Amino acid sequence: SSSSSSSSSSVNASSSSRSRSRSKSIFVERTTSARRRLDSKKRGVRRGIEAKAYVLRNVGDLNRDHLESGEGGNGLDIPQVLRLTGAKSVVGRVPSSAVNLAVGVATVSSAHAMVDLTPDGKVMVTDLTSTNGTYIDGEELLPGIPQELTEGGEVIFGDEHCARFELVIEA
Repeated sequence: SSSSSSSSSSVNASSSSRSRSRSKSIFVERTTSARRRLDSKKRGVRRGIEAKAYVLRNVGDLNRDHLESGEGGNGLDIPQVLRLTGAKSVVGRVPSSAVNLAVGVATVSSAHAMVDLTPDGKVMVTDLTSTNGTYIDGEELLPGIPQELTEGGEVIFGDEHCARFELVIEA
């Protein structure tokens, strides 16, 4: 009778182990499947963003009368268009390893603002404690606090004449 009892508990233990193993297998399959769906959804969002071109188009009057001689460049340093090509871009006066969107005007700080393109397609602008400030639709940004720039909105990087840009999203 004791061997029958030990045999029965061995069968129950084995059955319980198979049941746990099967439950674990189902959990892993469901988790993996959910991750695949989420990854696929993220890729779809990323593809949708990558299919669009995010552009900052200069809408300033490019008048340099307010700048001292030599501060405004020769006009070649003031871009008509800034293309947002990565998830993070830094606007500054001179291109460097840190600055990939250069606006060659003395009123633009060396590292003026960061422009982030979020996975869901929002454009966020953060002032990097610039000297002359960053403005979205006329409102000055607080340094270090991201603010959304919507399509058709204007951002000024320290100079309303030479560094005033409108966000355009091209399909």
